[in-house]
Amino acid sequence: MNNIAGQAPASESRRDFIRFGLIGSAVVASGATLATVSGCASNKAPASGYRQLRDADLDLLRPLVPVLLVGAFAPTDDNIEQALRGMDQLLDSAAPGAIADLHQLLDALQMAPMRRFFTGSWRHFASQDTAQLTDTVSRWQQRNYELSRLSLRAISQPLLWAWYLTEEGARSTGYPGSPKKVIAA
Repeated sequence: MNNIAGQAPASESRRDFIRFGLIGSAVVASGATLATVSGCASNKAPASGYRQLRDADLDLLRPLVPVLLVGAFAPTDDNIEQALRGMDQLLDSAAPGAIADLHQLLDALQMAPMRRFFTGSWRHFASQDTAQLTDTVSRWQQRNYELSRLSLRAISQPLLWAWYLTEEGARSTGYPGSPKKVIAA
């Protein structure tokens, strides 16, 4: 059988496979070292006053909150912080594996090539105005890559759940809240 170039495929031995694996491991290790030295590696410590979200996560999420919660609240600094603190509190009760996956996604979105793959935009969310960010999120929702759409849901769902668990969030849906008096049977 011929490959695309019309040449017979080279026979790959186990030794070649191992050699390729070692070279690949060296490249990944070099990239990780370069990221650490250049400061691109993620900081594992949570931001001050938070349990799970880190400073870089907050910088990435803060501009997204008004776009993802459009119509649910007035986009004031206090409401944005309340939504992020609620998301952090919700994440604090999540499984460690889910938190690690979300951190990996947020770390990936810090890098322009990965942000371009997931969202279709090279620009950091903080450097976009509301109209541009709304367009970015709209394109992100319509991407052909299922992984891309899943990444948006991984960010937006905990944020939405956290917001609607607050009293103000519940009121924004028209739900008056839990009953004030419960009659014992």
